[in-house]
Amino acid sequence: MKADRAQLLGDRYRLISPLGQGGMGIVWRAHDRRLARDVAIKELRPAQHGDRFDVHTARRHALREARSAARLSHPAIVTVHDLLEEDGRLWIVMELVEALTLQATAWHLGRLPVHWTAWIGFHLLSGLRHAHAAGVLHRDIKPGNVLLTGERVVLSDFGIAVLQDESSHTTTMPVVGSPGYIAPERLRGHPATQAADMWSFGATLYFSVEGRPPASDGGDLLSARPPEQHRPPRRAGALRTLLQGLLEPDPAERLTSDQAAVLLSELLRKEGIAVPPMRLTGSGIFPPGAFTM
Repeated sequence: MKADRAQLLGDRYRLISPLGQGGMGIVWRAHDRRLARDVAIKELRPAQHGDRFDVHTARRHALREARSAARLSHPAIVTVHDLLEEDGRLWIVMELVEALTLQATAWHLGRLPVHWTAWIGFHLLSGLRHAHAAGVLHRDIKPGNVLLTGERVVLSDFGIAVLQDESSHTTTMPVVGSPGYIAPERLRGHPATQAADMWSFGATLYFSVEGRPPASDGGDLLSARPPEQHRPPRRAGALRTLLQGLLEPDPAERLTSDQAAVLLSELLRKEGIAVPPMRLTGSGIFPPGAFTM
């Protein structure tokens, strides 16, 4: 945004600096003058078709993301505070989470140890179960959307989320998501389901412990060609059974969230890491010094 343009949104939020940019918009650090706190604000930028911007589609995406995330209240999910439209632009006001992504962390370290990955998976799954219980499917779980603060694991970016009762009506829509982390059945044109989210969850944990996505061929989104059989994990250790169950090609045979929760809880207890029972509103902290080098 140019310096000579107003940077105060809704007479309340003052933009400070950009935090990052993705395919659907740019995220800003901003200050909420009314509550005297910093927040993150996503500026939704419409897609351009020829010489025209698709404002209608951008507005629909913004409303879907805000309404989906606003239904959720969980420490492992970014909180949405507000949605506003100003000067023809759409803005989603969210909790500011000071964190590294799982993708950046794994790239920096090469890969994460099994017990760190299990801990991340435990809390990420808790948030995902909460979303599913509220009828929200994320549809874009990947390492870049998992934030690690040292005390929290936070699932962000519900930009292509959909309510579960709406997913059956989207089969004519193009496949959206990130190559390498989309369930095989979705690439074949089937609608989003909880099982598809679980495959993406498994692919994310695979990346954490292996340092690479599970598929040697990420598939082709344009042709909806499913990926080849995933590469067997080599460094997963005690996580191998969990990963293989989550990455089962047949969604009917794939591990459910309940089964994954049991396996993660048992693994962490065997590692000597005390965890509470998996609850839809569960929270917790990392082992001391987990992300300090």
